[in-house]
Amino acid sequence: MGLSRQLRVVFFGTALVVAAFSTGINFLFFLVYLLATLLLASRWYARRGLRGLRAGYHVLNPRSQVGDTLEAVYRVDNDSGWTKPWVEVANESTLPAPLPGRVVGVKAGGSRQWLAKVVLLRRGSYRLGALRVRTGDPFGLFSSEMVVGRPTWIMVFPRVHPLPHWRLPPSPVDGTTPSRRRYEAATPLVSTVRPYVYGDAINRIHWLSSVRHGELIVKEFDLEQAADLWLLLDLQRAAHAGPAESSSVETAVSAAASIAVHTLAENRSVGITVSSRRQQHLNPDRGTRVEQKILNLLANVQADGSQPLAEMVVSTLPQLRRGMTLCIVTGSTDREWVRALAALRRRGIGTIVVLLDRFSFAGRDDDESRAELAAIRHALAEYDIAHHLLRAGDDLSNVLGRRAIGARSPAIRERTRA
Repeated sequence: MGLSRQLRVVFFGTALVVAAFSTGINFLFFLVYLLATLLLASRWYARRGLRGLRAGYHVLNPRSQVGDTLEAVYRVDNDSGWTKPWVEVANESTLPAPLPGRVVGVKAGGSRQWLAKVVLLRRGSYRLGALRVRTGDPFGLFSSEMVVGRPTWIMVFPRVHPLPHWRLPPSPVDGTTPSRRRYEAATPLVSTVRPYVYGDAINRIHWLSSVRHGELIVKEFDLEQAADLWLLLDLQRAAHAGPAESSSVETAVSAAASIAVHTLAENRSVGITVSSRRQQHLNPDRGTRVEQKILNLLANVQADGSQPLAEMVVSTLPQLRRGMTLCIVTGSTDREWVRALAALRRRGIGTIVVLLDRFSFAGRDDDESRAELAAIRHALAEYDIAHHLLRAGDDLSNVLGRRAIGARSPAIRERTRA
């Protein structure tokens, strides 16, 4: 029982005993005996209250996304022959909003089951503690408690938005270079046939078509479009702003997760580098297994990095190979990292940037912030790097579904260079 109630009972009992022995009134002695009997009976009932009780809980969706509803099924069984009019069930957790507890009554030989729900507001790993079951006497004077079960870990992934119109820019080996170069490497994707010319490989001759046309016919190949994607998520402290769930960090992590999941669904390989307190990366792979690895990584990262994005880009360059596409998600307005991307096109590596307007997440809209943002966008356009601009409150699906700013078709790019 609570401390205040304990003090009141002790004070009342002490006063009653003193009054009874001081006055010798029989009625007061009767009250003393009645109070003693009540306390002994209540204590005995509370000690027996947990006998025959079994309890437990099961989380239906231990891996969920931000915005989902966490659901857990609680169950209490009473195997004794006594009705339990008051059983309190709860468990502690590290969730921002814990699962609600409940007080139930359980009939003799009966059971109670219910569904507890809570909306997940923040990504991360959270612990649901063991179940605490408490009961007591009908007067609330005494209580007894037991702890059952084991702790359960909940993983809350970043929100993954659908990106039905998201398209990666073609890398320079995906057909954006002059036509003679696109046949230097064969893939299983045969686009058409043409007459043989001097220098064509013998193994590219299509013999059935050659017999049909009475001349040598060779196959033309399109390089595979399902190129690898390498995500580079910049989590340097200075590159982000905004409060808690509405910060640019959460938007950046959600954008990276959405792009990764969408690209993996297209049967492409995805790798990722994250510059949090320590640089973490996963090599390109495809399938549900790598999707879970990426989501687990992104669930726990924070904007606590100190490495500038330019250094991160330089350290990532040796891991990129011809035909890959590099996607950078950042709020940095330092133009040094843009210059580090200049050589990627010559190496046959496509580039796209998801640029977050971190000033909008901080509520800033002054001349200095607008000038910084305009400068970094001008630098991206100068190096012909397509980008998407994300501001606070933007619908991520709509913004990433539009044509990237600065993106030009291969034909226009070739005419511009000519």
